[in-house]
Amino acid sequence: MWRRLNREDLESVNPLLPEKHHHFGLRWRVYENYEILPLDVDERPRLDEEEEYIQAASKGTQEEPECIKVYDPLIDTPYLFLDFARVVERKDPFLAMMDWISEYGLLGNTPRNPQYSKERTQSEEWKDSFILPRLYDDRGGPWDTLYLLGAEAYQTNEALRLYEAALSRDEERLEQELYYEDHSDEKERRLKTIEDRAAATGKSRIDILIDRALSQVLEFVMHTIYAFTYPDIGWPRSFVGDPEAPMLTVEGMMRSWRARNLVGAMHLQFYWLITSGGDISRCKHCNRIISYAPPIPGSNDRKPRRDKEFCDKRCRQNYHYHNRLKSDRREKESS
Repeated sequence: MWRRLNREDLESVNPLLPEKHHHFGLRWRVYENYEILPLDVDERPRLDEEEEYIQAASKGTQEEPECIKVYDPLIDTPYLFLDFARVVERKDPFLAMMDWISEYGLLGNTPRNPQYSKERTQSEEWKDSFILPRLYDDRGGPWDTLYLLGAEAYQTNEALRLYEAALSRDEERLEQELYYEDHSDEKERRLKTIEDRAAATGKSRIDILIDRALSQVLEFVMHTIYAFTYPDIGWPRSFVGDPEAPMLTVEGMMRSWRARNLVGAMHLQFYWLITSGGDISRCKHCNRIISYAPPIPGSNDRKPRRDKEFCDKRCRQNYHYHNRLKSDRREKESS
């Protein structure tokens, strides 16, 4: 069965969602208007003679652009990676992308937008040449080009399709996704190497294809994870801002993650999904992901049972009705 991922799949593997804990997430801003501007030759290396970039539109030369929403993409929109990946599947990808930006904001590829930054000292310039920026500019700028935006969208969609094909163990789809750009002779040569490796290792042909697909998925996600995310520490929410709350304890601290921009947040969501394979199964009725991951340390949540076959009571009842009661009824009627 083809496993097309949905929003609930990404929500189920997000470790930051329990409300009883405090996580220092990413605060990302969405602005009222965005503008497309020509890229100046001195602003950054040009990839194309007519390259353009996007940034939030300000009302005047010295005024900040108007912010209309502030949100935490890791917690408020745990499905952001999925929505971004589906943009290129729309009838008009460019218009769909602009709608997406209006809803969620820019990717944040620009470390510091010169239009809004103050004069910097020599020591600050020296420091930034060795240390990655902690956060990137959600107002956009010279690095938020249309080229990089489109490239990220299509690569994200490709990674999602490869992962769905691997989940589905769909041999035909795996071949299609892996070798869609190859000419017939090149595709035949590559498929021959698949056959040779299967024979040499004793693995099935589809297992070799899945290995190739997941290798590409890892290559896609890991570079961004290294650059735009970092591990963090969270603790119970009751501690924050409450002078009467108990002091930090060994049990109260827990692992967490932070992102530097929207690209990092989306890749972190995908990272949680692809690394949850050993802790998930599928509901026998609706095919949604059932997570077996242990609860976050410090919570009172119980670890899900390993033999759980349905995501909830309703799915179990529907499955029982359609696959047992109705089949028994047909057998009685036929006899």
